[in-house]
Amino acid sequence: MDLRSLDHQAMAPLDGKTRARLADSAFAYIDSHGIRRLPINDEAHVRNALARFNQTRFENEGARDRARARLLKAAKKYGIVPVGFMTGQLQSQSRQAAAGKAVIELGGLGTPDQLQDRLRTVLGDPTLSVLYWSDSVAAYLDGKGQAAMLPSDGDDRAVTLLGRGGHPMAALVHDRSALRDPDVAGSVTAAVRLALENAWMHTEIQARATEARTLPTGFVTFLFTDIEDSTGLVRQLGDRYDGLLADVRRLLRAAIRAADGREVETRADEMFAVFEHAPAGLEAALAIQRAVRDRAWPDGLRIRVRIGLHAGQPTLTDTGYMGLPVHLASRICFASHGGQILLSRAVRDAVTGSEPEGVSFKDLGLHQFHGLPQPEEIFQVAAADLPASFPPPRTLAASPGRMV
Repeated sequence: MDLRSLDHQAMAPLDGKTRARLADSAFAYIDSHGIRRLPINDEAHVRNALARFNQTRFENEGARDRARARLLKAAKKYGIVPVGFMTGQLQSQSRQAAAGKAVIELGGLGTPDQLQDRLRTVLGDPTLSVLYWSDSVAAYLDGKGQAAMLPSDGDDRAVTLLGRGGHPMAALVHDRSALRDPDVAGSVTAAVRLALENAWMHTEIQARATEARTLPTGFVTFLFTDIEDSTGLVRQLGDRYDGLLADVRRLLRAAIRAADGREVETRADEMFAVFEHAPAGLEAALAIQRAVRDRAWPDGLRIRVRIGLHAGQPTLTDTGYMGLPVHLASRICFASHGGQILLSRAVRDAVTGSEPEGVSFKDLGLHQFHGLPQPEEIFQVAAADLPASFPPPRTLAASPGRMV
């Protein structure tokens, strides 16, 4: 049995009443909420506080320094020479400095092997391993892509799990003493998370850039959709809204793919798609409204989608489409009502001669859209099996139109 165990056994336990009677000076650390920690009221408790100091979480470095000074003063009072404590503090400060440096350095590391090697050096654990979560196999994988088992509670190895937005991201398997110091653990996990976030963002940016380069260019047709009164639906459905949103997205994506369109971006209840030919965009819009209408929704709710179409020649960059055609398509969608399809003069002209049977276009006149330089002529798509009566478009101003 070591001396620390003997000291602990010799220490008289502090019950609630005894602890309450102690003065604040009998504690090495009192946090900003008045919670008192590390009692130093007698020799046994001072020795215990010395042993537990590095396992205590302090609010800041100033609090740590003040607690350390009070503890050392108490040790001197009882004739304790805390050589081991001071050595541990020096080692801890050295590890903290290395960990702090790692926060900066690990952010720039580009490969899993570099990350693992740097962590082994920082923590002095040559056997440390970094495992990465894989959704496809629902397990953590090692550097060779093989599924790895995490240490159990009784194992001599410890595991530190890291996540992103509630989703597993990585696991550090290490010696149990490697991350015992709370400050070192905080710095290292922050550094690893930073490195993994940077790697994820780099991969995501590269993937998006590659995907963007394959999008159609030239004169294209944009389709924007969103769900009418999505906020009200969230209030009604609560946690079930996520499932409804996923179902709506599946219907939209199926209609877009069937018309040879490409999904460009999806945010919340909005979806943005592109088509090389205007008739295909119109076909997808009609299919979306019919699919949403025919679907039986939870609680008998009536889900309605707004759709806007516009055609033009945008600029394609590594991050996607840019230019007035994108903005106008989005504004037309916003101007529409649930169950309605609105389109611009550019789309109306592009589908002339290719109109689906039974489909006509109601001229809603010129409309001024927020942020755009001049009024735009818009049309409502009319079909015998779809709603035909809607309030005026939600625009800044309008002049009358006619059925064409």
